[in-house]
Amino acid sequence: MIKVLKGFYDLKEGVYRSTGQEFEATKERFDEIDGALPGFVEWTEKQPEVTIPDVLSD
Repeated sequence: MIKVLKGFYDLKEGVYRSTGQEFEATKERFDEIDGALPGFVEWTEKQPEVTIPDVLSD
């Protein structure tokens, strides 16, 4: 998952990526964006979603 630190226009996808936005992409795509725009994005591991039933099942 990629987190946007500074807004930019994603030429490959044809969309504007806003600051704070997160989107699914491969590590290779992250490397491509980071290489062209250093400091604009960061790689984040997807966190598992925790729901109330998960918490209460203990």
